[in-house]
Amino acid sequence: MRLLSRNAEALFWLARYLERGASLARVIEMQSSVGAADREAGWAWMLSLHNDEERFKKSHEVSSANIIDFYVNDTSNPGSIRSSIHWARENARSLRPFIPLEMWVQLNAFYDSVQHMGPSDLSPAQLPRTCATIRAGCLAQLGTAEGTLYRDEGYQFFKLGRLIECADQTSRLLDVKFAQGATSGRSHDPSDDFVFWSTILKTVAAYQVFRRLEPQGIDPEHVVRFLVRNPSHPRSIAFCAREIDEALHVLRRNFHLTRASACLEACDELMEAVATAGAEKDLPNKLHEFNDFVQRKLYDLTDAISKAFFQIDASMMPAGVSRNSASKAPEQKQQQSQS
Repeated sequence: MRLLSRNAEALFWLARYLERGASLARVIEMQSSVGAADREAGWAWMLSLHNDEERFKKSHEVSSANIIDFYVNDTSNPGSIRSSIHWARENARSLRPFIPLEMWVQLNAFYDSVQHMGPSDLSPAQLPRTCATIRAGCLAQLGTAEGTLYRDEGYQFFKLGRLIECADQTSRLLDVKFAQGATSGRSHDPSDDFVFWSTILKTVAAYQVFRRLEPQGIDPEHVVRFLVRNPSHPRSIAFCAREIDEALHVLRRNFHLTRASACLEACDELMEAVATAGAEKDLPNKLHEFNDFVQRKLYDLTDAISKAFFQIDASMMPAGVSRNSASKAPEQKQQQSQS
């Protein structure tokens, strides 16, 4: 029996929302651990990083407390952690006959814990612990899926969603330095580089392996190239692009989904961009343009997958969707046709 388009789409977005929740929790946890000295001004870069300045300023004053609430609790923000977990659960609900019971039970328990978060959980003292708990919950759900999902077409769409979101979030994390500089108005202090890039590596769980591979120290050029090009770390952009390419080939080769060919073309452009960036000199100073290009290519890839398998044009997604974030829209059409 062939996989329905609506189930393929729900699996794709289930993985994306879980990965998005974990990644956003990582970023907030990172900022909460390094930004205590400048709490009121130190959070505005998150709005720039996610292209949310206009949306946020329509109904909020710029303050650390409001920005934290906007990205953790605010259900009017489709990119918040609470929204991501809510829509992950809604996609899982539509997949109840399809996914293992363990996935559904664990996601429900995690969803309930997020729903019961209160103001005290977002206080400066508790915020790092809250974010660590959210991150662990998202990763536990992704791990349960890896250990229980049947390896048919559905698993490949779940894998595609997770990898596309992971690549997008890594490129955004690498853009933090640019976003901070654009909003702080402060000149660059080279002495900050060691702490900043060490924190970035810790945020993506890559600090130990990086120090093992680069024992001479934390150099911005080496960190950037590691997170862009390393073929073996699961959060590098190159690793994600290669695994996306493999998943698309599996769909075409093993499951005879010939419409994967258009998606493979978009993936080839992404892989070529990563390879080209590796040959660039002084990559950290060109990182913003590269990250912007990567995010556009990930959008194009999502659009190609939507048109090929879900019969949705990404340009027709609901208002408020950021092109650079490849869709913050929570709603997925329920197609009756088969992929």
